[in-house]
Amino acid sequence: MFLWIHLIFAMLLIGLVCVSLLKKRGYKPYMMMTRVSYLVFIVTGAVLFMKAFSRDATFTILKVTMAIFLIGLIEMSYAEKTKHHLTRGLVVSLVLVFVLVIIIGLIIAGGRPFINFI
Repeated sequence: MFLWIHLIFAMLLIGLVCVSLLKKRGYKPYMMMTRVSYLVFIVTGAVLFMKAFSRDATFTILKVTMAIFLIGLIEMSYAEKTKHHLTRGLVVSLVLVFVLVIIIGLIIAGGRPFINFI
């Protein structure tokens, strides 16, 4: 159940970050919704961390580190957006870190729930 909540909020987070960074005006509510979704990620991530740590401690610690870095990068992007100094390099690095966190998460979960190993 926590894995599904984590995945649903991951898709929601991707959508909220894209909308808030692409909109010219009225993006503050999306920034706030993103920050609320961090709380859900922290709670579900803590539960999933306890389960995944025994299977693969290295990737689990790497995922936590990358997720914290991703939150910081999102907040940096929001700060630059409000100052109207958002650069292409920051957006590209944000996308790359998003992809890395997703890939590491799928490795830790063993492909679940998308690939079921018997």
